[in-house]
Amino acid sequence: MKTLLIFIPFLIITGSVVAQVSTPENIVLDGKIVEKGTHLPLAYVNIGVLNKPKGTVTDTTGYFSFTINRQDFSDTLQVSIVGYNTLRIPVSHFLVSSKKQIELTVRIEQLAEVTVTNSSVRADSAIIGRQAVSKLVQVSVHHKTSADETIGSEMGMRYKTGRKNAILKNFNFYVSANNFNYIKFRINVYSLKKDVPNTLIYDKQIFAAIENFKTGWTKIDLKKYNIKVDREFVVAIQWIESRMDRKENPVTLLPVAVTPFSKNCYVRIASQDQWKRMGVNLSNFVTIAY
Repeated sequence: MKTLLIFIPFLIITGSVVAQVSTPENIVLDGKIVEKGTHLPLAYVNIGVLNKPKGTVTDTTGYFSFTINRQDFSDTLQVSIVGYNTLRIPVSHFLVSSKKQIELTVRIEQLAEVTVTNSSVRADSAIIGRQAVSKLVQVSVHHKTSADETIGSEMGMRYKTGRKNAILKNFNFYVSANNFNYIKFRINVYSLKKDVPNTLIYDKQIFAAIENFKTGWTKIDLKKYNIKVDREFVVAIQWIESRMDRKENPVTLLPVAVTPFSKNCYVRIASQDQWKRMGVNLSNFVTIAY
């Protein structure tokens, strides 16, 4: 039985500009993001054209670079990361600015959804999501020749607990093919508004990594974070950085079940892009305590 490989437009990075060179039609936006006051570089900050598939995440030195075109000049850049105030800048203003350094202000207050709870006293637990794995249908998360613009892309699943004040114990995801020696992900947990991911419900960054071309299940222990979820929530994986160590096209495949009438999968191909709902279920599941 042959594997069906689905190239979902919202999971594929299209129009990749590998060399990141400005042309009459394509403009490279680059610069550095730092903390206001200290001027310390900020790693893994989301930056992109608001509600468009144009954007990236800063590297460990705070540097960013991505390509836009002339149709984006009248749009807005959004810069965001937990712990700092979200900043919006007109694209046209950034283009003419001589200072390509963006400063973010520390946010003092915690997010309203954050609740610290001792999950160790909760005896009952439940597993929610898809534990089955079949390679009959798989999705690719890359442009066929470059993984550069995969940085900042995000995909996740919606979970329904039917309960209030549940605690996330762990998150599990399956990779069926992988030719990367190292991939670093950020795990984002969102509340929903109007059926799409809306607000992060935890005010710290949660990272995970897979190494040595690993495939199969990866389990992320979340007990120490004491993340409270109510009724419905989304857990998403965001591609942060990677290393291939091989001279070949990038491959990262995920097994899915096609469910056209149940669109609980959410994807966006840039860090400030609009979310799209897809008719597939990823092989992802969570364990909750209540």
